[in-house]
Amino acid sequence: MKKLNLLLITALSFISMKTFAQSSLPFDEQYYIMDKFLVNPSFTGAEDDIIFRASHRRQWDNMPDGPVTTIASAHANIVDRVGLGLYFMNDHNGNTKMNSFNLSAAYHIPIGDKKKRQLGQFSFGTSLSFAGMHFTGETELPNDPVYNDMETRVYIPYINFGASATYDGWMIGISALDIPLSYNNPIVNQYEPSPTFYYGMLAKTINLSSQFELEPMVAYRSNFDKDSRFDGNLRAKAKFQDMAIWAGANYRMDFFDGESQALSVSPMIGAKIGRMNMAFAYNIGLSDMKYEGNDGFTAVLGFDIENFFNPGFE
Repeated sequence: MKKLNLLLITALSFISMKTFAQSSLPFDEQYYIMDKFLVNPSFTGAEDDIIFRASHRRQWDNMPDGPVTTIASAHANIVDRVGLGLYFMNDHNGNTKMNSFNLSAAYHIPIGDKKKRQLGQFSFGTSLSFAGMHFTGETELPNDPVYNDMETRVYIPYINFGASATYDGWMIGISALDIPLSYNNPIVNQYEPSPTFYYGMLAKTINLSSQFELEPMVAYRSNFDKDSRFDGNLRAKAKFQDMAIWAGANYRMDFFDGESQALSVSPMIGAKIGRMNMAFAYNIGLSDMKYEGNDGFTAVLGFDIENFFNPGFE
C-alpha cells in the first residue's frame, strides 16, 4: 500500500509539473462562476460595488493529494474611472505547493450613458502576479530524477495585460497572462520556461423577459504552441426583486499537439440573496484520469458592499 501511494504521489508530481508547464495560475471555471478579473485584469472595478469573492476547488477527489485550489479576491472602482484589485491563491497539487499574490488596476471608459456604465464601457488593465512554487517531495528512491533534478523553491514575478468591452448585452475580452519578468526556466523541470497564455472570451446576455435571461459564453485559452483549451458555458437566470437564482453548465475540451480530448462537463448552480453571492459547480471528468481520480467540485462564496470610496464616476 505504501508503494502504491508513492506511485500515485509520483504521478501527481508529474501532473503538477505539467500544470506549471501549462500555466503558473491554475484557473478552471472560477473565471465564470467567481470573477472574470482573475483571467483579465480589465474587469477590475468594472462594477459599482466593492466585490469580495472566495472559492475552493478540489479536483480528482478519489486520489490522495489531488489538486486543491483556494482563492480570495477583492476589487472595486476606487477613483473616478480607475479600478484596483487583488487576489491571493494557494494551489496544492501532489507534492507541489504554489502561492500567488496579484495586484491589478484598470481604467474604464463609458460607452453611452455614464450613469449606467455597466451597460456599455471599454476597459483596459494590467496586473502583477508573484508566484512562488515549493516542492516538498520525499522518496525512498535516492536517484529518482523527479525529486532530485529540480529546484525545491522557485519565485517568479509575472505581468499580465487585458482589454474588454461591453455593449448592448455583448461582452468581449482578451488578455495575456504570465509574461515573466525574470528568468523562469526552473518553473518547468529546469529545462523549459513557463509559457505566456492568451485568453479570449465572448458572451451575450439575452433578456427573455424582465425576470429571465440567458447568458451563453465561450472562452479560449492558448499559448500559440501546442496547448490550447476551449470552454463552452451556458447560464439561465431568474431575478426576483432583491434576489436571483441561476443554473448552468460548463463543457471543456483540450487541444494538445494536434489532438483533442474532452476534459469535463460541469453542472452549476448559484444564487444572489441581497448582497450575498453563492455558486457551486460539480466537475464530471470525461478524460482517462476520471477512472483514477474520480470527479471534483468548486464552491464560491461572495459579498458585494456599497462602494464607500464614492469615486464619482464621470
